[in-house]
Amino acid sequence: MTEVGSVEEPVSDQSESTGTFPAASRSELFQQRRKRGVVAKYGIVIAWVVEIAIFAVIETSSFFTTSNFKEIASSQADLVILALAVVPTLAVGEVDLSIASVMALSATIFGRMNGSDHYGVAVSLAVALGAALVTGLVSGLITVYLRVRGIIVTLGMGTLVLGVTTEVSHSLTVSGISLAFQNAMNHQIMGISYAFYYAVAVTIILWYLFRHTPAGRWMLFLGFNREVARLSGIEVSRLRLFGFVLGSFIAGLAGIVSIGIAGGADPSSFQPLLLPAFAATFLGSLIFTPGRVNAFGSLVALYFLATGVVGIQLLGVGSWIDDAFYGGALVITVALSGLSELLGLRVRKGSSA
Repeated sequence: MTEVGSVEEPVSDQSESTGTFPAASRSELFQQRRKRGVVAKYGIVIAWVVEIAIFAVIETSSFFTTSNFKEIASSQADLVILALAVVPTLAVGEVDLSIASVMALSATIFGRMNGSDHYGVAVSLAVALGAALVTGLVSGLITVYLRVRGIIVTLGMGTLVLGVTTEVSHSLTVSGISLAFQNAMNHQIMGISYAFYYAVAVTIILWYLFRHTPAGRWMLFLGFNREVARLSGIEVSRLRLFGFVLGSFIAGLAGIVSIGIAGGADPSSFQPLLLPAFAATFLGSLIFTPGRVNAFGSLVALYFLATGVVGIQLLGVGSWIDDAFYGGALVITVALSGLSELLGLRVRKGSSA
């Protein structure tokens, strides 16, 4: 992946390359590079603050309120986890288009077993997450060992899983899940639902995996250059497979959290979440560790986008703005990444998620 914001300055003349600039000039150059680095690493955070300030001025009465921010934090928890499900596969250089379908499958199985068939929460959770794991495993095996493009495999797998989900739900909304489980998602700490804190916990775990474990660092290195990783002795096939399985498992968690928040699930309502999940993950790759997908970047980017959508909706714009805003963000992010490659920017090897 090309690293955005990590610019290596071109050598403009011999004096700079040999380090013969006066001390004052070198100091100024260093300060300029440092400032550009800060903007690159925290650009979306800065933009988020500016975004909040703009909407606070335009729509003070309804936007810039504590209750509105708490609602944004709570309502986006399942979408945050779905965005995090994109990270493992992108980290190893793959794309999984089935995550929204896996999210729907997990939610539907849990709702059907716990709500309609009255199985316990533990059994329902095990089966729902097991189905998510199997989906990721099958996608990974076909992609890695049969050498089929992952984007094609997961597109087909997503459609297959969506059909299974429709059959499991009989094309109806599943409901009636345990009140205790709903409370475990919707009880609040400081006015923010538990679901938000679960999303933060998943973010921290994923960050720790990529930052502090050998497997996570190898996955990032693999995504940077698969052939070099293979020649370095890294188990490329296993790590690629692990990326699919982990991503699918996290998507399953997103489904569980979603049905817990809502108390039910409509299988057809999950597919539109695929676009914002990818938009947030790609946008998040521009910050903190520019050029690398990373967990905290996805979290911040998702709430940056969600804040924009809510702010525009409060101005009276219709619900169509959701797709337009997320789609535009994804296009702009990909364009910025392509521009950086066109300009010959290089990726630092020492990045982490």
